[in-house]
Amino acid sequence: MEPSPALWHTQVVPLETDLERVSLHPECSICFNIYDNVFKTPKQLDCTHTFCLECLSRIMTTSMDPQNSKISCPFCRHPTTIPRKGPPALTTSQEVLCRLPVQQQQEEPVWLDGERLCYQRPIDIPGVPAFCICVNIGASGQSTVSSSQTQPRLGFLERLMDWKRLVLFIFLMVLLLGIVLWPLQCIVTTGSMRCVPQNLQMSTTTPSITTDNV
Repeated sequence: MEPSPALWHTQVVPLETDLERVSLHPECSICFNIYDNVFKTPKQLDCTHTFCLECLSRIMTTSMDPQNSKISCPFCRHPTTIPRKGPPALTTSQEVLCRLPVQQQQEEPVWLDGERLCYQRPIDIPGVPAFCICVNIGASGQSTVSSSQTQPRLGFLERLMDWKRLVLFIFLMVLLLGIVLWPLQCIVTTGSMRCVPQNLQMSTTTPSITTDNV
């Protein structure tokens, strides 16, 4: 009887760089995007599983029971009641949020507008209002970002350039109308495109007759 081959069991240990990447950059288990403090804010369900705000919002629009306003955890299927203000009002995982970069550890206000998540982004320019960025979370699955409902006002230089463009446009239009209307006016008034009266034209073209003195 032949001896059975020896079996060697090895344990795969993750590389130190992989562990550092996971710990330094926590990411959503659904979309595998790194968490942030806006649309990818880490939201915690009642089962303590954490996913990003955008993914939970998409789950709400596609699979939420409208009668009890609950969604099921993608991992354990435990139900979680969605607040009246939508997924942005879910509990934020402070444990994950504090592992983000310092500038992202303060959660930004995001609200639900129909089938869109909206965020008002401030601009660090005096006199220029903030503008809104919205992400579509509808059943179509499109993730287009639409620009703002409130457009920033133009500065003095931009308005001056627009004023110069307007003057140039008016000048070109007047020049074009002059080129087009001038021949028409000549035809109506003189009957010729040369703008020379017919009497004067005939007098200049008729040869002079001279008589020799006998």
